[in-house]
Order: sequence, then C-alpha cells, then structure tokens
Amino acid sequence: MNQSDLLTLAMVAKCREMIEQSAHAVITLPAALRPKHLLWMCAQIELQAESWPMTKVHRWIGFIQGGMIANQILGLDDAKKMFDIAKNSYGASSNDPDLVDHLNVETAFEIEIGGQG
Repeated sequence: MNQSDLLTLAMVAKCREMIEQSAHAVITLPAALRPKHLLWMCAQIELQAESWPMTKVHRWIGFIQGGMIANQILGLDDAKKMFDIAKNSYGASSNDPDLVDHLNVETAFEIEIGGQG
C-alpha cells in the first residue's frame, strides 16, 4: 500500500472516530446523511479500499465529510485541518488534486450531463 492509500485510510479512520465521538446528529436529514450510515460507509471503505478505484474511495470520503458538515460534526476549516494533519503524518504529496479539490470553496464542480450539443 502506497503513502497516498495510507493517507486515505487515515482520513477514513479520523472521520469514523469523529462521528463515533459526536453526540450531535441532525434528525431531519435524510437517512444517508445520518451518522449511522456515515459509519457504515467508513466501514465499507476500510474493508474494500484495496479493491475499489481510489476515485470511488475519494468520492465516498467527500460524501462522508459532507454528511459530517451537515450534522455539524465538522466544519469546512476542520475538514481542511484534518487533511493537513493526515498529509503531514503520512508524508503524502499535495500534488494529488483528487484528495483536496473538494475542500477548495473557490472551485466550482461542473457536472457534465451530456446531450447539450
């Protein structure tokens, strides 16, 4: 397992730890955003990460962090700090945009739907 994979698993472990320690949940959120489901997602990543494409793992981590933000477990600045701490611990290169692009509030996501010409 390379440093980038270790960094990714460290991010998942940190998310799981923060969700488990938090007593805060927004009960009006859809079930997919509630802590129980987010913990299930963390467990799936930890079990399947080696067989999944890393882009899928990164999407799932982004979803988990979004759910944590929605539940007020984590703020955007905290998500950035979480990544920085993991990156510094594992010495992973910051040149991998898949690991950080979802944290940049200045970058808009574009979804290509198709069929527009």
